[in-house]
Amino acid sequence: MSSAREAAAALDQWTIEPRHHGVFARARELWAYRYLWWYFASNAIKSMQGRGALGWLWFLLRIAGPVGLNALIFGSILGQADKVGPPYFLFFLCGMTAFIVFERSLMLITRSVEQNRRLITKVYFPRMILPVSAIAPALILAAILFVVMFGTVLYFRYAHGVWYITLHPGTLVALAALVLSLTFAVSIGLFTSVLQAQFPDIRMGLRYLLPFWFWLTPIAYPLSQFPEKFRWLAAINPMTHVVEAFKWGTLGEGPLDVQGLLTSAAMIVATLVAGMWFFNREEAASVDKL
Repeated sequence: MSSAREAAAALDQWTIEPRHHGVFARARELWAYRYLWWYFASNAIKSMQGRGALGWLWFLLRIAGPVGLNALIFGSILGQADKVGPPYFLFFLCGMTAFIVFERSLMLITRSVEQNRRLITKVYFPRMILPVSAIAPALILAAILFVVMFGTVLYFRYAHGVWYITLHPGTLVALAALVLSLTFAVSIGLFTSVLQAQFPDIRMGLRYLLPFWFWLTPIAYPLSQFPEKFRWLAAINPMTHVVEAFKWGTLGEGPLDVQGLLTSAAMIVATLVAGMWFFNREEAASVDKL
């Protein structure tokens, strides 16, 4: 009997240990609380629907509408369609897929800490779970864009008799580019999410910055059309080679710059490590200001 009581008492005991610091300690802590990932991810997906009557249909229109309108403007009005091989709408859609996943993920991650302020001020859990789980809506978004892409490929197969996108080993490069796009969004979001909790204007600043980022990324135009004297801007933009790799893996458009892609991947990993360090240092001050 005494042994059973001792075992029950041991289960009721809590062990309080000092919090360990470092990137690897944060990674172990995230894994230990992995059961919370789905909870916050499902909340982010539910909030993505909104409360309107159209629900998911409105979300689809918000994505497909701007892509179609921009493809019409750049392809027909500005004459970019003559500078690419495949149909321009498909060219633009492939470029936008990688960038939209990055852009929308970054905006969702930026608000992740602020939106859960009522919970994080009452219960402890690794706050880094919030920006990581906030990419869940972007996965739904990527799935929707792939469906639109598949429908577009079927249409041009019927209209032109050509399969512009096929499954081949290069498709893995496109998937890797999509992973890099999500990782880059998390990397920057680790900075912006805690800063947003302290300075509410961060999100508005991103809304002005991202359109400029769009123009500096070869989405609406091939990289060969980028002015030579400003080519260094494309070189220091990690999304340049991510978007180019995605277009190469899907459409086979343009050469694959392996060195540029590896450089972009190294920049993204360095930003991720710096972001984890910054988030770990500033999260306590951010929680105090919520």
